[in-house]
Amino acid sequence: MKLNRLLSLAASLSLFSSLAHAGETVTLTDVAGREVTLEVPVKHMILGEGRFLPSIGILDPENPVRWIAGMMGEFKALDPASFAQYREKFPEIDDIPLVGRQNEDTFSVEKAITVEPDVAIFGMSGGHGPGSTSHEVLSVMGAAHIPVVMIDFRAKPFENTPKSIRLLGKLMGKEEQAEAFVKFYEDNLQKVTSRSAQITEKPSVFLESRVGLAENCCEAMGNEMIGKFVTLAGGDNIFADTIPGVISQVSVEQVIVSDPDVYITTAIGSAGQDASTNSNRIVLGANTDADQARASLAHSMERTGLPQLTAVKNKQVYSVWHHIYNNPINVFALQAMAKWINPDLYADLDPDAALATFFERFQAVDLNGVYWIGLNDPDTE
Repeated sequence: MKLNRLLSLAASLSLFSSLAHAGETVTLTDVAGREVTLEVPVKHMILGEGRFLPSIGILDPENPVRWIAGMMGEFKALDPASFAQYREKFPEIDDIPLVGRQNEDTFSVEKAITVEPDVAIFGMSGGHGPGSTSHEVLSVMGAAHIPVVMIDFRAKPFENTPKSIRLLGKLMGKEEQAEAFVKFYEDNLQKVTSRSAQITEKPSVFLESRVGLAENCCEAMGNEMIGKFVTLAGGDNIFADTIPGVISQVSVEQVIVSDPDVYITTAIGSAGQDASTNSNRIVLGANTDADQARASLAHSMERTGLPQLTAVKNKQVYSVWHHIYNNPINVFALQAMAKWINPDLYADLDPDAALATFFERFQAVDLNGVYWIGLNDPDTE
């Protein structure tokens, strides 16, 4: 649809803004530094990524689905096991209109306008939906008097997660719940960061992203997104200085020459996917048990060349659920990584217990899966 036609549609539908529910008019500054004026509390929102739904659940554990007027479709496509959890408890999730599929190019501004949201929630750096550089989308949404608020768990996860939850809390009239979560989050973050100055020698770490997505090893991650976790956890990411962006393909020979102390992977396999899809992927997340996760991790280390690595021989091989990059679960995965990389310094951390508390206090669905695993930790459940 051409921009002028979209702007015409936006103008014709802007009447709906005058029918909005009565509330307090506030001006917020989102994580992208944009000032956004709107009425709060909102009642209906668009999610620029469907996987933001668990973050809405932090603020309304009773039923986060009731807030959603429309969302992108990547939640069901990329994380089918978690989506199935929500569908089982909230079958009405299937009635939420989709405003796009799995990437920004499929986002339908026309559909977004016609579902009449009070606000649109976009990820600051995009990803699988529109973001702060989606100027045409933002222009049309503005013409339709639909405010857009940027949140972020991806670009600056540990800085922007508390800010993002506070923004959502203000939008939803759930500020007290937001502050309770932020305190819990920052307490758990401090358990890692308070000891970082004690690390004098950083173990070398190879971070392989999205194992099994491609046939060849290896998609390495630099110092962005989950790469930031390695640094904060006290590790030396072996490709941090050579990968300019988020990810880059490296050869198995490069990994062998570097011979890292610790090998960490990210898992994109899901209990909701068929066996052929998961055959070369590491399986973590909802409905995954420890034995299944560990077996898939061990299988991934059978690829050509990898058994030669010291980390593989010593079973210093681990995996985290890939979707931590877009979810406040990030801080608990950071704790797990800190224990893997510097086990003596962080021996007393219990990320599994912290994760269980998070689900009990701040989630609409129960904890029923494994979100990280190691070849040397058979007691993980």
